[in-house]
Amino acid sequence: MMHIWNKTALVLLASSLVFTACDKDDDGKLEGPKPTVSFVASAPKVVGLTSEVTFTSTSTDAFLYQWDFGDGTIGSGQTVTHVYTKGGTFKVQVVAAGRGGSSTSETKEVTIVSPLSTVNKLLTGGSSKTWMLDNTVDAPIVVGIEAEPTKYFGGVKAGELPKCQSDDEYTFSASNVFTYDSKGETFYANQKDYSCQPGLSDTSPLVFGAAVGNGLGQFSLTKAGTFIGATDASLTERVYRILSIDEKKMTLRAGSGASGGTVFTLKLVAK
Repeated sequence: MMHIWNKTALVLLASSLVFTACDKDDDGKLEGPKPTVSFVASAPKVVGLTSEVTFTSTSTDAFLYQWDFGDGTIGSGQTVTHVYTKGGTFKVQVVAAGRGGSSTSETKEVTIVSPLSTVNKLLTGGSSKTWMLDNTVDAPIVVGIEAEPTKYFGGVKAGELPKCQSDDEYTFSASNVFTYDSKGETFYANQKDYSCQPGLSDTSPLVFGAAVGNGLGQFSLTKAGTFIGATDASLTERVYRILSIDEKKMTLRAGSGASGGTVFTLKLVAK
């Protein structure tokens, strides 16, 4: 099990343990050889949108271990599993202490794939992936504001989306292209008319990146008039934040929600 500590506290603890737990000779000197410090690291394991790495000290003549994981956190123990929440290359070290004092290992670099890469792969399937509104759940589309997502419309029951909306397909490619297939008809939504009308199938470049505000990531559709789920969703911004995603399900929020602006929350399922 990994234990995370405040760095100052851990250094004080390490010093205390070394000097109270070690045997001393009559002259007050610590007895024993100085530790020879080394460690090994497992390959990063992606768990959801984080990456886990297990570090094991292979040091000799040591009984106390302090780790610096390179991301601003530290831990203790001969074997520790650390969770990285961001991508990048991190420089890891361990300090091992024993009866002969303490030694610091050489730095090893651990490279972690950005969680954004994982989100993008889930969205696109690594090449191309098609999603549809999830008509098997309640409230597949709700409308409100960021602080109250259902303020204006709480959604319909499972199975109640009109066919011209529920059969629409939204495909995302790893080459940053969005494709909307209306299957012949599009559900028009505005303040005066909610009806099935001639389809608005279209494509648009998309820009994928980190979410601004709540979300695991976001993308924007750069072509005017393109949309997901509802024709009146984020008409001017065309920004969609990914609130949650896995291999089969995704929740999007259309609109930035800035200044109390309207947001649409959409539940989708992979085709």
